[in-house]
Amino acid sequence: MISTLLLVAGVQFGVTKACNDPDIEFLDEPISIATSIEGKSSIFEPSTIRFNSSLPSACALTNTEGTVEFDVSNEGKVINLKILSLNPIRIHSRAILRGLRKAKVLPNAYGTVGNKVHVKYIQFKKRT
Repeated sequence: MISTLLLVAGVQFGVTKACNDPDIEFLDEPISIATSIEGKSSIFEPSTIRFNSSLPSACALTNTEGTVEFDVSNEGKVINLKILSLNPIRIHSRAILRGLRKAKVLPNAYGTVGNKVHVKYIQFKKRT
């Protein structure tokens, strides 16, 4: 967890890079993070969030971050998803929404409305 936080500190969001760019390191597995906003406790079980987006044929990598709002049904399903902000816009929006729908919700979040999370989808980092 600490290594993930250190990695995120130096990540550029909203910038597209080619896979062969010598200034970046392509991650073997992208990092998916969804952090609760407004002081709420965790909504998702750790390690159950995965934003999987296929790479375009030109092998372009883009790190994305933003804010998503949603409700959780009484059965624990994520519903009424709405992207409030995303940088860059639309690049990974489908992957992020799909990942949040599939993530396992903690029982304390069942039946809640107006949940907001800050999401980060990281495909590359700067070389050190």
